[in-house]
Amino acid sequence: MKVIGNILSVAVVLAIGYLFIDLDPKKPVEPKDPKFSQFMTCTMGEDWSDANVNAMMDEWNDMDVSGMSFALGHQVIEGEAPVAGENQISWQLFWDNQSKANTFWNAGPSDKFKAWSDKYRSVMYCDGEGRRNYDVDLPRPRNKRGEWDGDTELVSVIYQCKYAVTDEEGNSVPMEDKADGKAQLDAMYADFLDYVDDREANASWHIWSVTGKRGPYNFAVYTHNGENPDPYMDYDFYWMNYYETVDEAKARLADWVDTGADLQAKFDEFTTCEEDLIYTNSYVLYPDLDVEE
Repeated sequence: MKVIGNILSVAVVLAIGYLFIDLDPKKPVEPKDPKFSQFMTCTMGEDWSDANVNAMMDEWNDMDVSGMSFALGHQVIEGEAPVAGENQISWQLFWDNQSKANTFWNAGPSDKFKAWSDKYRSVMYCDGEGRRNYDVDLPRPRNKRGEWDGDTELVSVIYQCKYAVTDEEGNSVPMEDKADGKAQLDAMYADFLDYVDDREANASWHIWSVTGKRGPYNFAVYTHNGENPDPYMDYDFYWMNYYETVDEAKARLADWVDTGADLQAKFDEFTTCEEDLIYTNSYVLYPDLDVEE
């Protein structure tokens, strides 16, 4: 897998992320790592604007959805992502587990949710019936993910990958035993995390930013949960890297090329990914927009 060199697309989070947080200081709650995620294709309406989106998400943040960890909105602004038009975004829901997601969808929208949806239909509307389901791995320990400040700009990088083996003629062919491919990927996490820790401790800090300090880094791996629509099933898993800035993403990419060849070779033994390399900016807003400091 070209962990650094192979990138399908990079998504921009358009001020439509939210995170459910217990704001009562007497009851601090450690956020849970989600185990299940769903993507929906959404279409921007005629009233789409930064102000309207902020208002829409401010009201969304006020709705308590049991078991939902947080959500992000992604808009591909460079490159060719599957079935993504210029006026479309992907809304990504993160859940504690699949059971919580099923409970939400089986119950149907609440009256409050229906009112919110109707109010902002001219801003954005989504294809909930066509949602895609994924299991989520977040292998990096929470205490090593760095400080992601409240309204933080991000660079999200998406990689489309397949499990593969080399045949007798030296050609890369799809791996039939996907479970074996996933097991090999899981086994590689430890080596990759050791590599990230080593580079953060020993890399030349001055190349990363004008402050001489690296920003936070995290990654997630998304594997199909059941059957998803074509062309998404053309790939076995999606690897997404998260960076603070485009400059830092490029610096880390360059460092990987210089120092990650041995680890890249191990990934290449059982995976293959698309070659496209694309960058964009993204950002996340946390609730509540109307809460005063």
